[in-house]
Amino acid sequence: MSLTTKQNGQANGFSTQAAQEWARQASQYLRARQLATQAQLAPLAANARIAAQQGMLGARAWTAPRLDTVGQALQEQMAPQLAAALSAAARRIEPAKPHRRRWPALAVGAVVIGGSAAAVIIMSRRNSQPATETAEPGETASASDATAEMAPADVNGQTQAP
Repeated sequence: MSLTTKQNGQANGFSTQAAQEWARQASQYLRARQLATQAQLAPLAANARIAAQQGMLGARAWTAPRLDTVGQALQEQMAPQLAAALSAAARRIEPAKPHRRRWPALAVGAVVIGGSAAAVIIMSRRNSQPATETAEPGETASASDATAEMAPADVNGQTQAP
């Protein structure tokens, strides 16, 4: 401390020890006021916490049905429109499908069907003609002789050699 400060302190009647004592007493007083105020405010804070919880519960109870109504309205009104818009956008974005040439497959099918029909016709004509052996020029073959000479046929019409 400087000499002038010491002289000013003594001139006012304050000493360093007196100032320290005054600060200690003020600190004790403020600490006592803090504890008293804390004791008074603790129940108020608890009540405020309970009120806030009840307020939140009330707000949630009020909000929940409204959110449900809005959700249903969105689902019934906006969702179909949104789905239609997304589908339309997908159709616009999708590239055009290449045209397939179908005539080769049709031509192959026609050839197969025609060949099958020709084979059936040829086989039916073969089966419908009587199987007769050509006779010698001087002999006449009767129908009973022809059937007697024929070998028995299998289920598929093939004859077996004896």
